[in-house]
Amino acid sequence: MEVKVELLIGAVVCDVNGDRVGRIEEILVERQQEALLVESFLVGASAVVSRLSAWGLVRPIKRFLKARHIYSAYQIPWHDLDLSDPKQPKVGVAKKDLRHAR
Repeated sequence: MEVKVELLIGAVVCDVNGDRVGRIEEILVERQQEALLVESFLVGASAVVSRLSAWGLVRPIKRFLKARHIYSAYQIPWHDLDLSDPKQPKVGVAKKDLRHAR
């Protein structure tokens, strides 16, 4: 399946129960020869902090959020995300069963 990335960034992901997981903030890819293969998606309010974490000022914010259990970013493998409707992606498991991003 081919999906335009610009349609996915910012799209709200829901879980198998219809509960909101968060927005797609980042797409992690792997370069293989002349192609880029999607590995996973970073989803959630705090995923944007992961994207900016290379900046020295953002790292303390990330630590603060994690210490207070406010940090809610999920790393969803590509094969777990249903993109049949790119405007309304769905993950095939419950939010409680998702793996938190590092």
